Amino acid sequence: MVEKDLVLVGCKEGNHRNKEMFSNDSKVQIAVLQERFKAHEQIIDKVDTAIQTLSETNQNICKMLAVHDERLDQCSKDDNELCKKVEDIETKIDSLYKFRWQIGGVVALALVLIGILPSLVPTLTNVPTSATIERAK
Repeated sequence: MVEKDLVLVGCKEGNHRNKEMFSNDSKVQIAVLQERFKAHEQIIDKVDTAIQTLSETNQNICKMLAVHDERLDQCSKDDNELCKKVEDIETKIDSLYKFRWQIGGVVALALVLIGILPSLVPTLTNVPTSATIERAK
């Protein structure tokens, strides 16, 4: 039944007091429903604001993750370059280490030759011997 029908029913019975009471009751109910509706609207507005904030936060996080991924990629490239440079340096150090031993060998050989040379020189070269002529008697 519609509100008017209820009011008319009350009037047909001849009870004007019920009509006023029903009218006041329905006004109170409508007022309560309006307040609840306003409260629900406020809650919905707050939920909408929260959703917008979460959406903005999600976008910011996505941007930060993209930047972070770029930085990780760059760090990985830098690490690879550093590893290559370290390997090059190790190769150079190994070659210098070998060169040092080669120089040491040459110096040792030179020292040995210098030590032996004075004893070899007289045998390799003819030292003129002094010749003396003596008279025969």
